[in-house]
Amino acid sequence: MTNFDLLKRNLAHYRRTNLAVIAGVGVAVAVLSGALLVGASVRGSLRNILLERLGQTEYVVTGQNFFRAQLAADIQATQQFNAAPLI
Repeated sequence: MTNFDLLKRNLAHYRRTNLAVIAGVGVAVAVLSGALLVGASVRGSLRNILLERLGQTEYVVTGQNFFRAQLAADIQATQQFNAAPLI
């Protein structure tokens, strides 16, 4: 018996198991591809919403904690530009 004959008999004997594995791999690839496409779409939509909300922002002050609400008014009073608090 040659290796090719052994392979043919093996595939024929375990055909149901092999078909189940192939179907499982196909479903997994479809699910992962769909999640990748949906994730990219959601990421792009959220980025567009963020840019629309920011408008023509020129400067950003960031920190690890929240700033006091009066900081925007203080910056606006001392500088030559508008300031608005954002979360």
